[in-house]
This record gives sequence, structure tokens and C-alpha cells, in this order.
Amino acid sequence: MADDSFFAELRKRRVFRAAAIYGAVAWGLTEVIVTIVEQLYLPPWVATVSVIVFVVGFPVAMFLAWTFDITSEGIRRTEIGSRRGAASIIGSVALLIAGTAGLFLLIRPAMEQADGDLREVALIPNSIAVLPFENVSRREADYYLSGGLGDELRDQLGRMPGIRMAARSSSIAAHNQAVGAIEMAAKLGVAFLVEGDLRRNGSRLSISVRLIDGSTGLSVWSDAYVLGRLELLDAPQDIARRVVGTVLPDTPTIPIAAPITLNPTANDLLLLARYKENEVRSRPVVDSETLLEAIQLYRQATQSDPDSALPQSRLAAALLYLGDIEAAEAPVMRALELDPELSEVQNTLGVFYWARGEPEFREAFEKAVELDEDNVDALHNLANARWMSMTGKEEDDGAEDLFRRAVDLDKLSLSRYAALGEYLGQAAKWDKLRPVINDIRERFDDAEAQRVIGLLHEFLGEVDLAIAWTLLARQMDPDNPDHDDKLADLFALIGDTETALRLAPSPTMSLMSHFRRYDAMIEIGEDRIFEEPGDVETRYLLAFAYGATGAHEQAIHVLSSTGLPDTVLNDQARSLLEYDGFHILMDALAGSGIPEAVESGKALAEWNESTYWYGDVYAIGVYRACTRIIIGRHDEALEVLLLTKESPRLYPLTMLHDFWCFQQYKDEPVYQDVLNFQLERRAALRRKLPDTLAEFGLTRP
Repeated sequence: MADDSFFAELRKRRVFRAAAIYGAVAWGLTEVIVTIVEQLYLPPWVATVSVIVFVVGFPVAMFLAWTFDITSEGIRRTEIGSRRGAASIIGSVALLIAGTAGLFLLIRPAMEQADGDLREVALIPNSIAVLPFENVSRREADYYLSGGLGDELRDQLGRMPGIRMAARSSSIAAHNQAVGAIEMAAKLGVAFLVEGDLRRNGSRLSISVRLIDGSTGLSVWSDAYVLGRLELLDAPQDIARRVVGTVLPDTPTIPIAAPITLNPTANDLLLLARYKENEVRSRPVVDSETLLEAIQLYRQATQSDPDSALPQSRLAAALLYLGDIEAAEAPVMRALELDPELSEVQNTLGVFYWARGEPEFREAFEKAVELDEDNVDALHNLANARWMSMTGKEEDDGAEDLFRRAVDLDKLSLSRYAALGEYLGQAAKWDKLRPVINDIRERFDDAEAQRVIGLLHEFLGEVDLAIAWTLLARQMDPDNPDHDDKLADLFALIGDTETALRLAPSPTMSLMSHFRRYDAMIEIGEDRIFEEPGDVETRYLLAFAYGATGAHEQAIHVLSSTGLPDTVLNDQARSLLEYDGFHILMDALAGSGIPEAVESGKALAEWNESTYWYGDVYAIGVYRACTRIIIGRHDEALEVLLLTKESPRLYPLTMLHDFWCFQQYKDEPVYQDVLNFQLERRAALRRKLPDTLAEFGLTRP
């Protein structure tokens, strides 16, 4: 019976052996072809066609193995060894054909989806991403050169009129994903990619560079350079000139920016310093030791070439990142003196003014973007500056557009999406917030992204989803204590005190404010403002705790040390926290009972009523109602207080509970209705939370 079987025929005809050999050869050749396609940036259809050929060839190879045999006398037709063997030929061929067709049906949707995804992406015309240059020799001491060459080339191309540049962070992120050229260009939204490699040959460097068409994956220009230290100074300019000449062939003249320095020693120091600084900026926790090394290298570069603006500017930027604002003043002013027409210099100047609380930061950021519309950091900073200056007014002065331009240039940077989402959430642009959440979910899958998604759901009042996403972040990154602190804050927001305190047994001042533990806040805050005099948030929280306990004079004293109310009155506020502090001060002045202070509080309230409008209706209801109470317009105050019920966002109830102005309304039915509505929303979220967590496969911590 066994000899009569179909499988006996397969063994006799060596079909199993032929299938194994065919599979091994096809797999090996496919791997080789895929590698060649990726390394030479060939179109991905080359690899796809190869796979299709091997799939189609499989039934042909099996039929030949069944029908013919290789012998010492040559290729001969295999004799049928049984009646069942003859009958099974047609069935086996049909089975092979059906299996091949089934395989095509399985892979076709994925192929069509991938092709469709690429077609849907709009590549920005004349846009370029410079990928990190590969250190082919793998010599540790040369990594800063390969990284620095890409950075300098990116800077050069970014100063070219008519060229759009993808940001550094996204270019590196796309490169690290190890995908093909077409997919990489699609992820970045750019029309061209510049990639290259560097190899050391003694004292000289061999550099090869290629310009890749993002729509086809084909190289449209390439060249090789052998450079010494002096030639390395001009290499980015020459490469930039040739790249632009290829991308914009009709450009009559190509303006090339001067080298960063003409001093080879300074250039080497700058490349190494920038490499170390970028290492620090790419990490979530600041490595002060490495940052100080970078600062020292920048100092040496400025000494080697004291007349170059960019070394001075980069020294100042590193000092500002370290937090040494005063030390940054001399180099940033020197950079401004040397070349005020550099976007990077103006952006650093804006950061310096911002850190100092000087209103000139807006003008500096405006000029930085004017000089280089693709300077993504300047776009981000200008968006924040305009947002702060327009807080309370119905128009945003183009802040949203600036945030979106930063996202378009830095598509793989989570921080750009987070900034856009936070702006939309704070500005109450709810309908535009969910697409940002979807973009983050599609592009990022780490713990930090999950935290951001949670934050954006919080803006929408979906605190149950915010808790779920933050729990997912904690699962992925269990050693980060920030997750527990955030979860404690979220549970406190919905009124689950027990869970909040279990997560944070030593609660922060912010968490204590949820529980209205004002005496404990005062005890901690009074010590902390002496230990950390620059911590403005602590001063605001301490002032609020003073005001909530009736110690209004102490609240006024603490807030006067923060620059309030002048920073708001003079349009110099740099965060929404300062507007909160302004209202705490206004309430404390009105509640102090001191005639002069009460009049000052009324004056601030009059100014606030005539000047500011708040994006979110909850903020309108709370802040404007308090403003009108202080002025004495009580009927209008009650009317606007009802607006708090229209906001999807869930705010802490501390101000509504304990501002002096609202304490006048304890027995008002409208006030009680608003307060009860907010309490019921929290109770509803507590009831909903278990089901939400179950959908995510989570449990309450």
C-alpha cells in the first residue's frame, strides 16, 4: 500500500529534494537582491518582481522534478510507478497552481496597500533630506566627522533660496528605520535624499555622496572626494552647489554661504563639539558632563577663530541649554555683532531674550524665520512666542500655521506633534486635535508617544483614556517615576484620592492642591523657594495656598518676586502659567481688604476684562467670572460662570472652590449648579474607567 501512495511517487521522483533545493536557492537569492536594492537605492519593485518570479517558478520547477529525472545517461522522463501515481499527476499540478494562486491572493493586498500608501504621499517640490553619513571604516574617532559633515551640508542647503530642508531629527529617525529610499522619502515628504559615506585613508578622508530621487529611488547625481583638513572646509559648499544645480537646474546662479570657519582647527573643534551636543539633546535626561565637554570645545573653537559668528552662537546655545543664562550673553552678542543675518544667530538671540524675560525675543524669532523659513527650531520658537502674545485673544496671529510648518519639516519628531497638539488643546481647537492623536499613533510606538497621546486625550476631557495611555507608557518604561506622578495627577483630577496617594505617597505641591491640603503646601513651599529661588511654579502654588487660607498679603509678597503683573501687562509672558499667576495675584489683591491693594486688584480686573479673551470656555467661565466679581458686575459674572459646563476639558476645581472671588458665591444657586456639574463629571469618569481599562487589557494600579 505504501508503494502505491502519492508520497511514494514524490519520493521516487525526488520532488521533496527539488523543493528543498529550490526553496533554499530562492531564499538566498531574494536576500541578496533585497540587499542590493537597499544599498543601491534601486526601486523597490525590483525586489517585488524577483519574489513574484520565484513564486511563479515554483510550480514549474516541481512539475519538471515530477516529470523528469537527471541520470548518468542524461535527462529522462520519469516512469510512473503506480496506477495512483498516474492519476495523481493532474491533481498535483492543480494543487501547485491553486497554491500559487492562493499565495498571490495573500500578498496582493499588502502590495496594493504599500503601493497606495506611497502614491498618497505628497512630496514637497525641491525638498531635500540629508541623511547621516556612514562611517564606513567604523573608526570610533571619526564618527563626529561623518555626523558633522551631514550636519554642515544640511545647514548649507538650508540657506539656499528655493530649497526646502527636512529637519535633522527626522532625517536621522528615517535613516535609522532602515527602509528603502522611496519609503524613506515618503515618510519625510521630501523629493530628494542626500546620502553618503566617509572612509579614512591615513591623514585623508574619502567621501562619496549621492543624490537620490525620492519618487524612483534612483541616483541622479553622485561624486567622490578625497580631502585633507583644509579641503574639508570647502566640501559642504561644493556638494551643496552641485546638489542645488541638480535639483534646480534652471537656477542661473547658486548663492553659496561662506564656510562656518576658514580655520581647520576651529572646524575640527566645532564638528566634535556639535557631535557631543547633539548626543546630549537627543536624550531625555541631560548629560551635564558631556554638555560641558561640548561647551569647552566650542570655547576653544571661538579662540581659534574669534571672528566667526557661528562658533559664538553655538557656544551661547549650549550654555543656554545648560541653564547658564548669564554666561551666554557675551558669545551671543558677539555672534550678533559678527553676522546678524544668520538665522541660527537670531534664533539663539531669541532664546537668550526669552530666558531673560525680555520682550525682544519675538523680534529675534521673527527675523530668524525670515532669514531661513526652514529653520525648524526658529519656527517652533516663533509659534510659541506668538501664541503667548495672543493668549486671550480670538486670533492666534499665525501660531497654528507655524506649528504645522514645523511638523511638516520634522515629520518624524514626536516633540513637534506634541507641541502642535498642546497648542490646539490649550487653544480649545478640539476638532483639530484628534487628527494629531491619529498621526502620533501611526508614526510612533514608544512610551514617550503614549504619554503624549494621554496628554492630548486629557485636553479633550477623556481622562479615562489619558489614564489608559499613561499606564501603557508605564508598562513599556517601568523605571521612569514620571509615569506614576502623572497617573497620580490624573486620578486626583477625577477625584480618586486613594489611588492618587497610592501612586504618589510623597505628593508634590501640585498634587496636594487637588486635595486642598494648603497647610502642607505652605510648609513645603516656604522651604523650597529658598532652596530653589528660580522655581517660579513653586511660587505660584505657594501664593495660591496662601490665598486659599486667607493669607492674601503673603500671596501678594510671593508673587511680586516673579515679575507679575508687569510681565503680563507688558506682553512679556512666556508661559500659560504666568497668566494663572496673574489671576492669583488679582484675586489676592481684591481679597486682602487693604484699600490700596483692593484698588490695584480692581484696576487689574478692569484691564483684564477689556483686554483678554480665553480660548476654552471653562477658562472664560472661571477667569472672566472672577474678574467681573472683583469689578462688581455680579449678574454678568454668574452668566459667564455657566460657560464652564460647555467645556469638554476637565480642569482642577481648586480655583472654583477657593479663589476669594468665588467664596462670595457659596450660597448662589448658579455657583452650586456649576460645582455639582463638575463633580458629577468626575464621578461619571470614575464609573467609566474600569471598562476603559479592560478594553486596553489593563487594571487599576
